[in-house]
Amino acid sequence: MPRFSDTVTADASLEKSWVTLQDAGVWGALLGAAEISNIRHADGLLKSCTWTAKIGGSELNGTMKVAESEPRGRMLMKIQAAEWRGKIEITLTAESLARTRLHARLSLDADGFTALLALPIVSSVVGRHLPDRMQELAEFVES
Repeated sequence: MPRFSDTVTADASLEKSWVTLQDAGVWGALLGAAEISNIRHADGLLKSCTWTAKIGGSELNGTMKVAESEPRGRMLMKIQAAEWRGKIEITLTAESLARTRLHARLSLDADGFTALLALPIVSSVVGRHLPDRMQELAEFVES
């Protein structure tokens, strides 16, 4: 199971950063989803959604569920699609009243023989683009 991590700092308060992470649309944009639907919140916290992504002319459907949530501190999300599953853990740390450090840990696992064969290629792509996605996350938080 390949694992990746990256950290960015956003010019935004811890509270604003947390609120941004509760927006399923932000996660959809970061994951490259063409569509986000069935968004569920409870007590102001993101709980789950379904997503669709277009990859090389194919459509990939999946789910994202928040497995653990510690407001203004940490979120653990589980992503599932046909033959792929992963976890994204985001940890927030206030550097000051107006700056927040966002640290992400991502793991990816193949669930099927075809996906297992493609895992090295997919891992390379994910690893190469994680810093860009994290910078986008910082920009979402700051906007």
